[in-house]
Amino acid sequence: MFDFDDTLMDVYNGRRGAIEAVAAAIQSIHGIPSGEVIALLEIIEREMERRAIFDRRKWFLSLYNRLGLSLERGEALNLLRIYWGTWTKLSKAYPDTEPALQMLKPLRLGIIANTDGVNGFKRARMEASGILHYFDLIVVAGDDTPEVKPHPAPFLLAASLLHVDPEECLFVGDRVGSDIRGAITAGMETALIRSREESPLPNIKLSSLMDIVAYLH
Repeated sequence: MFDFDDTLMDVYNGRRGAIEAVAAAIQSIHGIPSGEVIALLEIIEREMERRAIFDRRKWFLSLYNRLGLSLERGEALNLLRIYWGTWTKLSKAYPDTEPALQMLKPLRLGIIANTDGVNGFKRARMEASGILHYFDLIVVAGDDTPEVKPHPAPFLLAASLLHVDPEECLFVGDRVGSDIRGAITAGMETALIRSREESPLPNIKLSSLMDIVAYLH
């Protein structure tokens, strides 16, 4: 089982580009310097992620409140399209993603990822990634379950749909808080990848997805 963003997909440019594109749109509409908007959005991003709020419309509402602006529904939807459209366009699979998935394909593979806040948005991004054909199962926590990671419900649902016990699963993610803790609570073995976090919780730490192939064989 895998997380999606920052585990299978390199979204650094996508995340940064999405914020810059929204800031440019707001500057064009309201005349507020894009640098000021970017700085505020980065603060809001950290605040919202700590609170597990993934709906960017709520991020934009907080932004507009701090800027002293009123956010109309149509404008919010336009910003949402700009944000996720840019994110998707500028994101790509890590170089080791497909080679590792090809070698792991004899196994049953799944993705457990948190929602983008609007039902269907995360699946649309996943479909645009070009790697979904490797997977037997996709669970979007917050869309397919009321709870988001690190709640164990998404992990348990994934195991149930694959007809395996959680103890038979290895979950690979890049965040200790949402990925590793949630999978452990569900009873899964865990691997932490592409992370600077120091934690004794994961069973293994990986620098590359190819390390999983060696670990499982």
